[in-house]
Amino acid sequence: MTEFKEMKRFMILLAGLLLTIPALTQELDKKEQRKLEKELRKEQKAEEAATRAAVVGLMVEHGRFVLEAEQLRDRRGNTVNVTSMINFIASDSIRGVIQIGNNSYVGLNGVGGITVEGPVTNYRYTFNGKNGSYQVTYILRSPTGTYDVQMSVSSNGRADATVSSNWPGRVNYIGTLVPPASSRVYKGTTSY
Repeated sequence: MTEFKEMKRFMILLAGLLLTIPALTQELDKKEQRKLEKELRKEQKAEEAATRAAVVGLMVEHGRFVLEAEQLRDRRGNTVNVTSMINFIASDSIRGVIQIGNNSYVGLNGVGGITVEGPVTNYRYTFNGKNGSYQVTYILRSPTGTYDVQMSVSSNGRADATVSSNWPGRVNYIGTLVPPASSRVYKGTTSY
């Protein structure tokens, strides 16, 4: 009888073991699946970053871009969040636009600020191979004055541009560099 009890206990243990093995292998499969999905997402992000860096490089090299500003900063460091559709710097390698706008007012340009447009001259850029960033400088000449634009652009498209002129003061545009065809900006009327 004890043999029968031991045999019965052994059969129950064996049945329990056989029932838990698929569950354990399924758990391992889920872990492996999560790990593979994580690696796949990481590879996709790396590919997207490489593609974005290539697009940024082409925009800078050809001087065709729009910096859609999300923030403006004055020379004292005061920063204000702005609408990127009406606050931007644009260049098509021949002509450029610098615009400041405000949703609350009509202003000289129809979008609550000023719009300056003119030819782009002395366009230069340098590439920093260590961090993949660019330094861009150019001059925009207009009937209202000459504007120096100095811009730092990271490989992911984030940009910080300083605009200074023969008038006292300067403004920093902080935002994202986008191709002109993908830009959502609205250009107001020039005031000259």
